[in-house]
Amino acid sequence: MAKSLRSKLKLRAKSVKRKGEFTDFVNERTARLAARAQAAQEKQKQKNEDAMEEEEEKPEKPKEDLKKVSTSGLKNTSRIRKRGLKKRGHTKISQVFEMVIDTAGSSGMS
Repeated sequence: MAKSLRSKLKLRAKSVKRKGEFTDFVNERTARLAARAQAAQEKQKQKNEDAMEEEEEKPEKPKEDLKKVSTSGLKNTSRIRKRGLKKRGHTKISQVFEMVIDTAGSSGMS
């Protein structure tokens, strides 16, 4: 009669299985996960020690030697090219791209 999963007979049977049959599986799984976590922790500790040694050995370069990167200038993204199309009317995207390059100035290209 008791076919529902919430019936007392079904619940009691599931709890017996949980306590008896599956405990070995759960204990083995917990042991495997603990061993894996410990191995990962040792690996991370070793990596941190190696990084600390490299930092100590590495001489610092003066900031004057580093090349400065310029971030100014026009952006050649498709979104900006399409926005230019809306303002000028519908022309080919390649023509607008050439116009953007021409307005940016010739940088070594004739």
